[in-house]
Amino acid sequence: MNRRFLVSGLATSISSLLLNAAAYVFILKDVYRAHPPISMEFMKQLHRPPGQLIIWAMGVTSLAMGFLVTTAMKWSGARTLASGFKKGLVFAALFWGSVNFGLFASSNFFSQEAVFVDYACSVTAMALSGALAAWLLGRGKRAKEPASAE
Repeated sequence: MNRRFLVSGLATSISSLLLNAAAYVFILKDVYRAHPPISMEFMKQLHRPPGQLIIWAMGVTSLAMGFLVTTAMKWSGARTLASGFKKGLVFAALFWGSVNFGLFASSNFFSQEAVFVDYACSVTAMALSGALAAWLLGRGKRAKEPASAE
């Protein structure tokens, strides 16, 4: 792991955390309240209030997501904001499609309305993080074509 990859992974982790937190605060919190799949009492049992969040676990998940996106951008050969956004959008749509619609199909965690809004927010945040990762990976380098996958 080189320094450029490490810096990109850390910056992508931070951007992903901030983008997802903003999506929750400004959009998702109200959507989840307006379209609960289960009673509010049970939802309160499932979710920790902000003062009880486990900070080290939030850090681990943020780092894992940031380095997942950075690895995907590195392997894809994306080295600009535009190429990172495009490749990040495809990666995000597939990743979050699997997660969100899998949870919707198999649990009572999402209402139908909430799953689509959460999907849009999650894909947007990850695509933007992909753009940042690609840009950081490509700074000062000429864009190289990724090896063809035959």
